[in-house]
Parts: sequence; C-alpha cells; structure tokens
Amino acid sequence: MKTNLSRNTLIGLAFVVSLVMIYFGINFLKGVNIFQKQNDYIAVFRDVLGLNVSSPVYVNGYQIGLVNSIDMINENPLEFGVQIRLDRDFRVKKGSRLEFGADLLGGSSCKLIINESATEYLSRGDTLTGGRSAGMMDGVARVVPRADTILMHIDSVVLSLNDIMRNPAWQQSVTGIGETVNSLKFASNQLNTVLGTLKTDLPGISQNLNVVSSDLKDVSEKLNSMDVKKTFESIDETVANLKLLSDKINTPDNSLGKLVNGTELHDSLNVTVNMATKLLEDIRQNPEKYLSIKLRLF
Repeated sequence: MKTNLSRNTLIGLAFVVSLVMIYFGINFLKGVNIFQKQNDYIAVFRDVLGLNVSSPVYVNGYQIGLVNSIDMINENPLEFGVQIRLDRDFRVKKGSRLEFGADLLGGSSCKLIINESATEYLSRGDTLTGGRSAGMMDGVARVVPRADTILMHIDSVVLSLNDIMRNPAWQQSVTGIGETVNSLKFASNQLNTVLGTLKTDLPGISQNLNVVSSDLKDVSEKLNSMDVKKTFESIDETVANLKLLSDKINTPDNSLGKLVNGTELHDSLNVTVNMATKLLEDIRQNPEKYLSIKLRLF
C-alpha cells in the first residue's frame, strides 16, 4: 500500500513538473519572461491582417515587448483590440501610436511611435491608437498588377520580334549589314595603308616644313631690320612730286601746261601735215620738176 502510494505520488509530481516545464517552455519560445513584471496596453486596429501573436514590439529599433493577444472588441464598426506587454521600466507617453507591418516571409512586427511632445504618461491598461505601416508586402502588392501589364507588353514585343525575324526583308537587311561591314573593313585597310605611307614620308615633310619655317623667319627678320619709316617717307615724297607734276600739267601758265592744254600745237601739227600732204601730192603729179632740180645739183 505504501509502495503504491509513493509510486502514484511520483507520477503526479512528474506530471505537474511536466506541465510547469511546458508552460515555461511555451512562454520562453514566445519571448515572455514570466519572472519580470510587465505593463499591458491595448491598441485598437481596424485591420490586423498579417499581425501575429508574439510579434515583437520595437521602439526606435529596440525590442521592449511582445503582442500578447488579438481580440475583436467591436462589430460595428469592426475593431480589434491588440494587447501588448511592455517592460515594466518603460513608460508610454500619451498620444503615442502603435503600427505594425509584415515582411516577405509572413512575419510581423510592431513599432511604437512615441509622442515626444507629451509630458504625461499612460497608465497600465490604457488604449493606444493603432495603424498599419507601409511594409514591403504592400509595395509588392502594388507592383504585382504592374508586373502583369509589363509581362503582357513583353509578350507583344516578343511576338513582334518573331514576325520581324521571319520577314525576308530581315535577311536582306542582315546581308546588307554584312556587306557594309566588309566595305568598312576594306576602307580601314586602305586607311592603314595611307597612314603607313604618310608615316614613311612624314620625316621628309617635316624637314621641308622646317626649311620653309627657317626661310620665313629670315624674311621676317629682314622685314624687321628695314627702315619702314624712311620707306614710307620716300613713297610720300614720290606721291607729292607726282601730284606737283599733275598740277603743272593741268595749269596753262607754264610751257608743259600750254603744250598739253593749248590748241596751238594741235593746229600747227594739222597745218604741217596738210602741207606735207600737198607736197607729196605735188611730187607724185610733177616728178620731173623735182628730178630736174636734182640733176642741176649734181
């Protein structure tokens, strides 16, 4: 009897110890420290899609608690109460806000936004305003419809490319491109030949340019050594003399002017020409008169 009682007692104690270990283990996996006192707050949300129990609560990237439970507190309008447990040493200011978001793997986390301008603090069990933060999954949800549109456009582009590839004109274009490339290659070879010839002749050309440069330098030095002032003075003197001569020719009060501007010389020449003409005409008509004179002379 005593042995059976001791055995049943041991079984009961083992069962109780197992329950205690399971309780501590579950809370440990949840991240709950049952030996530390914590403050509970309620955050009200309209939508808790993606929010999970035991999700961590962060403030400025530092974890200060966990989501303890999620319950529906109102049906019209539909609202949910999310109980969070924060470290006892952390106090929440009035006007603070709780937001949550989900990542690509389905995990969720809450972010406590502290109202820095407030000076009063909430009491344990008070209510916070809740909201959803724009997470990565929200961005993906907005991008997915656009991705479908992009895929449709890509399909259209691929079909268009297939039509172009099957068109005989495409083959002709490819052939033309090949011929153009060959022409460019031939032109490149010709250009290389010209450059090679130029490279061979370049020393002679450079030497000739040096000679021409030297000659130009000598000419420049000679021009610099000339007395340009005296040259211009001589030219001015010559121009003045030519002007004086022109003035004298145009003025009738001198011999040269009378000769050029007067009609006496012209009239005298006309009289002389007329007399010579008459003399020649008389010689032609009466040659014996002048021949007899010649005979008497000899």
